[in-house]
Amino acid sequence: MSETPSRVLEDSQGPRASFDDIKIGQSLGEMEWQITDDLIDLQCQLDQDFDPLYCLPGASGKRLAPPQITYRPPRWLFSRTYNVRGLFVGWEMESIAPITSGMTLRVSAVITEKFIKNNREFVVYQAEGKSADGTLLFRSKRTHVLDFVERTAPRRGAGIDSGIKPEKI
Repeated sequence: MSETPSRVLEDSQGPRASFDDIKIGQSLGEMEWQITDDLIDLQCQLDQDFDPLYCLPGASGKRLAPPQITYRPPRWLFSRTYNVRGLFVGWEMESIAPITSGMTLRVSAVITEKFIKNNREFVVYQAEGKSADGTLLFRSKRTHVLDFVERTAPRRGAGIDSGIKPEKI
């Protein structure tokens, strides 16, 4: 006999956010993010992309960061605001200006849409990153499904958290 599928009710961070808790137009806040050589190295390792553009200092004496380095901060903002897990199902990204080692970025995000498709709950949020002087460096749009289990499945039990500590982000 198989068990009826269910969605996780809570984890070590507390109750998981419900679809109804997430509001269109809700700011996900803002964070300051320092780009370091170590972060660039990590991104190159993750992507196995060792292009000299990312590995060697340019004419300015600073290294260029791979564009995909901008992936994590918007997700951190989402997790800091809402205790959610789920699956990443879409990512649009626009690089507008170079990001280099030593830069401090201000990253902000907002919930822009939510919808139900195939009996699953989707949330869309958009983020942007600006330099210390306000220059827009990147834009990002993410689509996230809250659970891979259908939304009609009951919420019960405790689950494993992501390991992200929202208060430290």
